Amino acid sequence: MSEQIMHKGIKVKKGQKAIEALREGVPHWIHHTVKNDSYVDGVMYLPKCDCSVCGYTSNQEKKICPKCGSKMVNW
Repeated sequence: MSEQIMHKGIKVKKGQKAIEALREGVPHWIHHTVKNDSYVDGVMYLPKCDCSVCGYTSNQEKKICPKCGSKMVNW
């Protein structure tokens, strides 16, 4: 993961947190969630996720987005 981030040249804007800059600059899967108080953290993760670059919805994480071809990072 760190090698891909180093090659991207992520820049942190003034007043922005580093993790926010990483999430904007590095392709990753965004999981669908539902609030559920019976879980420890109060969130249940659903089996669907969206590409952070193009918005493609998949039923599982893949190393490369089938629609836009972005190489994904696993957080």
